[in-house]
Formats: sequence, C-alpha cells, structure tokens
Amino acid sequence: MPLDMVRNVCADFLDTGFPLPENTIILSGGDPLLHPEFTEICRIVRELCGRVVLSTNGIRIPEVIDAFQASDSIQVSVDGDREAHDSIRGEGSYEKAVGGLGILKARRINHSISFTVNKQNVKCIDHIIDLCRKTESSLLNFNLYQPIQDNGLEPLTFTQWVTLKNDVRKKLKRHRIQVFDTCVEKGCIAGILGISVLPDGTYWDCSRNQKIVGKYPQRIKNVLFWDLIHQHGTRDQFQTCCKRLFYG
Repeated sequence: MPLDMVRNVCADFLDTGFPLPENTIILSGGDPLLHPEFTEICRIVRELCGRVVLSTNGIRIPEVIDAFQASDSIQVSVDGDREAHDSIRGEGSYEKAVGGLGILKARRINHSISFTVNKQNVKCIDHIIDLCRKTESSLLNFNLYQPIQDNGLEPLTFTQWVTLKNDVRKKLKRHRIQVFDTCVEKGCIAGILGISVLPDGTYWDCSRNQKIVGKYPQRIKNVLFWDLIHQHGTRDQFQTCCKRLFYG
C-alpha cells in the first residue's frame, strides 16, 4: 500500500465517528513488517493515534525493532510447539517467532501472543500457556480456526473452543495474563465497529468475513452498517465468519 494511501485511509477511519471512546488502527496482513517502508508507516500511525498496534508472524522483528516503542502493542502469532507451528508456517518459523518475542521482552515493548486453535494443534495449549508466561506476554488472543480455504486444518466446534478458552483464561489469570472475549462470542461487528482495508484499496467488512463493501477512495463512513451502529447491534456470527462452523 502506498504511503499516501496509508495516511489517507487511517485519517479517514479516525474520522468515521464510531461510537467508541477510542479507535484503534491495527496493522496486519499478510505481514506488515514486509512493507519496504514499514518504519515510515509506524511514524504515520503514531502521529495520528499515538501508538502502533500490529499483528505479525514475528520473523522480521529483529530487523525493525527500533521502529517500536514501549507503549506499542505487538502481537506475534504462534500456532503451537515447534512441530505444530513449523508444519503450518514453514520450517524454522517457530524459532524466529519465539526469538522475536524474546527481543520484545528484552526491550520491554508491550507484546502478546495470538494462538489459533484447531484439531491439529489443540494438544499444544499448555505449551502456549507456558510460552505466554516465559515471554511475559500481556495477553493471549485465543482464536478459533475458521476455514476460509482448504489447507488441511480442521476446526473445533464452537462449543469445544469456548470450553477450552474458559479453561485457558483460568490458568492464565494466576499469571495476570488476560484472555478477552471477542466478537466471535459476543456477536459479529464486521462493518459495525471495524473495517479492513487491503493493499489494493478494497474494503472488507472484516478480515474474517471478507465481504467486499467498497474501495478506496470511498469514504469509510459511507460503507458501514449505520443502522446497526445506531442500534448498538451486532450481526449473527453464524451467518458471517462462523457460518462454516459446527456449534455443538
């Protein structure tokens, strides 16, 4: 995404009038650290909203570590132990992701772990809990794998995931590591309290549901679901991103 589009989209988003006390710009991907002008993107986002929030696979953290500040929020995706993670993301990627977490810890930069659970890596939950503790992560984003394309991974049922998440929350609470409820549990907010913008300027209602609702340079406020926003309502997650999941 060109830098002028980054600035314009971010400024437009912050001007949408979402009914929230605070709006957040999240850099994600793909992986945002691959952008050749990533450090400049951080400067733009920090200038507009005070800090950088991003989701990354962690591989390039050593190369861009000087772009981060202590108050930023860096989320690193880890898909299990070395065997499980490397089988999903490629050989050697686990070591680099964990190494990135170690650097963030050493620099005292606020960081967290994102773990997306499926039938293949469900046995790694205790490993992820230990990793959160050892790397002093502030929270664990305990996600439910939702199949968008056939990649050999199998989802748990919604109920299985909720049960596991409650157990993980109890285990991490003693270490003061947070596990938040998400829109997957509370009701879909795609196009209501958020929107995703792709590098080509396409607007999705969210990165999970991936419904095209517009394209840059359309104003973001003109593509949101304002009826639901004014009602403080949500969409049925089992009609959007969870439509491919079994409930029980």
